Amino acid sequence: MDTFFSTKIGNKEIELSKAESHHCLVVKRKKVKDKVKIVDGNGNIYISSIINANKNKVILNIDEKKKSLSPINNLHLLISPTKSQDRIDWMVEKATEIGVQEISFLLCDRTERKKINLDRITRISISALKQCGQLYLPKINDLKEFESIIKSIEANQKFIAHLEKDDKVHLSKVYKTGESSVIVIGPEGDFTKSEIDLAKLNNFIPVSLGENTLRTETAGVYVSSLVNILNE
Repeated sequence: MDTFFSTKIGNKEIELSKAESHHCLVVKRKKVKDKVKIVDGNGNIYISSIINANKNKVILNIDEKKKSLSPINNLHLLISPTKSQDRIDWMVEKATEIGVQEISFLLCDRTERKKINLDRITRISISALKQCGQLYLPKINDLKEFESIIKSIEANQKFIAHLEKDDKVHLSKVYKTGESSVIVIGPEGDFTKSEIDLAKLNNFIPVSLGENTLRTETAGVYVSSLVNILNE
């Protein structure tokens, strides 16, 4: 059964956006009375029947509603965007498939990209959600200054992964399962010493991700996968 995404969900009916309506009717060639699956990114699945359809709007009747269990990966990933947009897209796609709860982009001293296309990134995340069967869409936040986020972020456990010589242990040795977490990944070229010191002052624990130096986007996917595995 084909899957579509919507946040316009009432008690009995669902409305698809223009883009999703086009995908439903033109790409997937659905028609009135066809049954499809609708997901809302909050763990809900709606088995629905198309009752009204045109290229700008598809309306569906809710036949059955199911609720999935809450995600086990209670991770907020803070990451500096890469210079390459394609690498950002890839990271968001994979993090969505794995199931992170939230992604925020950091503007660090060495961050080369000063602006991100949040609409594009959100579309990629929704597409990944539909394709992989993931039911929870991560909250994605726009680019913000490193200092403002580091001073304001809340979680039961907070980590910063960096490459400087430090008293660090591997993330897997200090991560506590079942608790909310924030993990900070720096830009190409890593954090500056002042950024690392600021994170420590705000109770971030320095961690290692292993002996190899990972690309920023690879590190983001690595920690997302690791947290998922540890929680299983």
